[in-house]
Amino acid sequence: MMRWLRAMLMRLSALFRKERGDRELAEEIESNLQLHIEENLRRGLTAEEARRQALIKLGRVEQTKELYRERYRLRIVETLWQDVRFGARMLRKSPGFTVVAVLTLALGIGANTAMFSLADGILLRPLPYAEPERLVVFLQSYPSVGLTRWGISQFLFAQFREQTRSFERSAAHSSAGINLTGLDEPLRLQAAYVTAAFFEVLGVPPALGRAFRPEEDVPGKNIVCILSDRLWRGRFGGDPGIVGRSLLLDGQPREVVGVMPPGFQYPRIETDIWIPLGLNPQRRFGFMFTGIARLKPGVTAAQAEAETTGIQWNLARQSDNPPPAGADMKMMVRPLHTAVTQSARTPLLVLLGAVGLVLLIACANIANLLLARVTARRREIALRIALGASPLRIVVQLLTESLLLAAMGALAGVLLANWLVALIGRLPLEGIPRITEVGVSTAALAFTAALALLTGILFGVAPAFRARRISLSAGLHEGIRSTASASSRGTSRFLVAAQVALSLVLLVGAGLLLKSFAHLLAVNPGFQPENLLTMRLSLSGERYAEPEPMAQFYESLLERVRSLPGVRAAGLITALPIRPDGWADGYAVEGHERPGPVQPNAMIRVVLPGYFQALGIPLLRGRDFSSADRGDSEPVAIVDETLARLYWPDGNALGKRIRFGWDTSERAWMTIVGVAGNVKHSGLAAAGYPHLYLSHRQREGRADAMYLAVRTTSDPAAATAGIREQVRALDANVPVFAVRTMSGLVAESLNSQRLTNLLLGAFAATALLLAGVGIYGVMSLSVTGRTQEFGIRIALGAQRGDVLRLVVTQGMKIVAAGAVVGVLGALGATRFLQTLLFEVSPADPVTFAAVAAILGGAAFAACWIPARRATKVDPMVALRYE
Repeated sequence: MMRWLRAMLMRLSALFRKERGDRELAEEIESNLQLHIEENLRRGLTAEEARRQALIKLGRVEQTKELYRERYRLRIVETLWQDVRFGARMLRKSPGFTVVAVLTLALGIGANTAMFSLADGILLRPLPYAEPERLVVFLQSYPSVGLTRWGISQFLFAQFREQTRSFERSAAHSSAGINLTGLDEPLRLQAAYVTAAFFEVLGVPPALGRAFRPEEDVPGKNIVCILSDRLWRGRFGGDPGIVGRSLLLDGQPREVVGVMPPGFQYPRIETDIWIPLGLNPQRRFGFMFTGIARLKPGVTAAQAEAETTGIQWNLARQSDNPPPAGADMKMMVRPLHTAVTQSARTPLLVLLGAVGLVLLIACANIANLLLARVTARRREIALRIALGASPLRIVVQLLTESLLLAAMGALAGVLLANWLVALIGRLPLEGIPRITEVGVSTAALAFTAALALLTGILFGVAPAFRARRISLSAGLHEGIRSTASASSRGTSRFLVAAQVALSLVLLVGAGLLLKSFAHLLAVNPGFQPENLLTMRLSLSGERYAEPEPMAQFYESLLERVRSLPGVRAAGLITALPIRPDGWADGYAVEGHERPGPVQPNAMIRVVLPGYFQALGIPLLRGRDFSSADRGDSEPVAIVDETLARLYWPDGNALGKRIRFGWDTSERAWMTIVGVAGNVKHSGLAAAGYPHLYLSHRQREGRADAMYLAVRTTSDPAAATAGIREQVRALDANVPVFAVRTMSGLVAESLNSQRLTNLLLGAFAATALLLAGVGIYGVMSLSVTGRTQEFGIRIALGAQRGDVLRLVVTQGMKIVAAGAVVGVLGALGATRFLQTLLFEVSPADPVTFAAVAAILGGAAFAACWIPARRATKVDPMVALRYE
């Protein structure tokens, strides 16, 4: 850092003196050359010989020139190094000022470095794939029917792969769980089902073994797999002999053909294994796949989107029920980087803006301190001018001190940033993309160095140029306690008003997010998460190839679990509330069928009797499923209140008929026997989504993996061991995984909001503290400078209360001016928080009023303390103050 600072200062000084130095060198060389020619002529040489000898001498002059320049550079470096040493001595003589300034800068620079590290690791750093800027994701979109993001089918992917000219190569993938058995204990893995070109599209080959071959992407021949580095090392001890071994996955042996390198996590962070999809180009339904592609050189995502949308419409027009002309159906082609980081973009940009405001407030604080310091050093500066120092020399000296402060603040800030990043890394933030890639990188250190230079100049310019205007005679005749000039006081007041304005913007933003978060916590999720344990089970293999053994296992397990001590209720469902997974499908209500291929969508859930009781979901009308609801009985269903009120305003849907999917036969119609309360599926902030519940006995083929929900009388985690024993007693090859309390799941769903609120709240509190300190400092300096004035006022009969009111009023006028600007700035800035707020307006008057009251109270306290000191002035002492 010191070497960098010296080089920067050298270039700054050289910029002012280079032209003069070069001119002097040129004149000296020309003079010396002419002297050499004249000397040769006097020696009797011919003009030509004299010139030749002069040219020989010219080489020596060039050497002299270089030597002169070297000495000149050394003199510049020596002068600047003297400035650095002098500045360090001056800072060392004022340890209180130095410590306060360095800590203030460390807070501002450290917070900025930490947030930049987050943004760099998540948003700025390219994805760890070959030429990542050419990678895109493509999905369907049909917003007018509620399908903003809609997967593609195997048929659609095959058509895009064959017809699209924008893609150099493309692949499709989807994620699902798979059971690994045949080892010491069963293990549930997160699998990615991918087409053969998946790894070629991303440009990441396996670290061990090989990628999939085209012939392995055919049904019946896709009996191979590739492991993640985490699974390979964690479960198989990093054995290189794993390639070629066979693993029993969902009861089917698959050969391991490769192991991916460390850090490869696509399409999901938790992916353990990749399996060839076994593409069936004739399968038109099952819109569960995401397409990825590598664009051809020179092709943009917009061009690819236009081409794929055209192909999509051509295929749709050939179907039996084409969409109407002008419909908003299209293909979405987005950069892969955008798709991966989109959920974190807005919160991170908000936090980056917040820490930028904190740094500006810190700079204003330091500038005020330096202005006061310049006032205290008027005699020293005037004396240096009297001894021959130029105004530019004074400016360079004071800027050197500012840059020294910035450098020390940056060093402390890097330590703080390392601690903050490490702390964030230890938080449970599984929902934030690329969070594992965050660290204080070289780019972050370069950012810190640039920030230190910028802040050093930013808060050092005003004091340095204030010193440049110091009057020589006034400086030599004024005492050390001279008051600041009117211009200096005006600058200080402007900086304080700016601090107030910036602090108010931050406090309003934090207040809106905290109020939004409070509303989120008050949302009724539709179930009771307290004392509720959840876990997932998956049945696979030949034993469960038929529906009856699967149903018997689940029913026997529920019977065993309900008999455990401390268990109040237990139930099974295919997807829990709050979780982002689940199965959605189109549905139709008898008498309300829509023409065409597009149907409204609902979340489809398969449950066993007792689930609603276990979750605490009220049955508003009708009954729960029972053991009598079997495959050979009348098909029945339970709907939630949202779906019921869509078609029957009173919510009474009992006896009505509904179906889902594409089966239009008479048997597909189900009679509604119950109406359940609404639950939050995608999160507490998400709008209510219709739910359709099916009986497990009537939909057995769709429920090979289910969540077990167990309500207990005490700590739910204590029941885990007993439940595992019951599962093992029924089938030792059934894995139990994703064990969570429901309260923990709800808390995890708020991780992103919680982190944003925590950081923004901390930045706002820091801003409030810095603004309070800044107001106090300016008012304290003002009171000290006006000691004689207050003494005279009191001697002439002014009451101490009048003096108190005078000082506080003047201080609060500055605060009021800053607050007005801050309110206007907050009204503009909070518009960017719109997507982060829940049931709170960006211009919420209650939040604005509360923030103004908090800031006003802090400012009043900062003004009152110095004002109180002013009332205690002894008039006789004050009159002798100067």
